[in-house]
Amino acid sequence: MNVVRPTGIIREPFRHMIVERLWDDAVLRGVLSEFPEPDDDRWWRYNDNQREVKLEGGSDLWGQRTQEFVESIVARGPEFAAAFGLPELHLRTEGAGYHQIEPGGKLAVHADFNRSREGLYRRLNVIVYLNEDWTDADGGHLHLVAPAGHITRVLPQFNRTVIFETSSTSFHGHPVPLPGPRSRRSFASYFFTVEKPDNYVEEHGTRWHG
Repeated sequence: MNVVRPTGIIREPFRHMIVERLWDDAVLRGVLSEFPEPDDDRWWRYNDNQREVKLEGGSDLWGQRTQEFVESIVARGPEFAAAFGLPELHLRTEGAGYHQIEPGGKLAVHADFNRSREGLYRRLNVIVYLNEDWTDADGGHLHLVAPAGHITRVLPQFNRTVIFETSSTSFHGHPVPLPGPRSRRSFASYFFTVEKPDNYVEEHGTRWHG
């Protein structure tokens, strides 16, 4: 497995890194084996055709292998904090967990909510992709969008992890509808700090890109 190092940080359009094979393949396949079927009633469903058509699964859907994977993500929190020069990180599960985009689904470009329920400050997103043998033709690219409009596109291949610093201007999403026939799957983790970030202005929910 790889190690997250400060030298891997890309500063544009905002601070992020793309890490290949950060996790053991067998562990991720274990997580993938516990993904519920799309018709499972426990999914949280978003069906706003203008902004988001996706499935989201929190901790009530996670099996034992997924729980163990989450523990391994938490264990790497100090490594992530050191790489990005952040204070102690605390993982929170609100909005995190299983994410599944079925054919035709999408997620418009947005900046995430910036406070947890108990008032912690959101600092890092860690997204682990679970799509084996995924190619450009399969689509579902993550878009990282600069204020001037430049877009960095990331193909959601298996065991590719995208880590990025969150703020009111860290606009991202996958706005192009998934062509199919396969679904796009990922596991998302969100880290928070007790300390307020230097660039913090005000509390906000999801901000959709214009």
